[in-house]
Amino acid sequence: MSTGTDETMDRLFPKPQRKEILRSTYVMFDAEDFSIPNFHVLKENILTAITKEGYRGRIKIKGYFGDKKTIPQELLDKYLEAGIYSKIFEGDRVARMNMMLVELLFWAMAHYPQGTNVLIITKNQNILERHKVWNVIESLEERDFYFAIEHPHTFFPPTGPTCA
Repeated sequence: MSTGTDETMDRLFPKPQRKEILRSTYVMFDAEDFSIPNFHVLKENILTAITKEGYRGRIKIKGYFGDKKTIPQELLDKYLEAGIYSKIFEGDRVARMNMMLVELLFWAMAHYPQGTNVLIITKNQNILERHKVWNVIESLEERDFYFAIEHPHTFFPPTGPTCA
């Protein structure tokens, strides 16, 4: 698993074997965790990083939101226009993290036994520990799932005006 802190820092996922080139990748992030300067650039940077790794399979990118009363529809529309899906869960950050975990498990069930790549973008890796996400990640890694946990700055520098 890449966490941006070890010797695999240059790679998100292990170099694919021939049979893994078409492996799917699921990208998930708490959309309220950080601002996105440009939705299209974010998506392109993610796609470029994954294809540079040698993977050519389906890539699904999903941002998770909290209380829908505070999220303007135009913001959700910008995500969709960029090809980034959004999911709204009522509740606070804990509820969002728990539902992200449930979504991850559904993704895993749909892709077992062939395995898949999962990229979690977060500015706070400690949140994963507090929500027991590491336990799930370790279990899925034993079942041929590859994980990368990356800071948002991996995909865009922290400069300029923001969209969110």
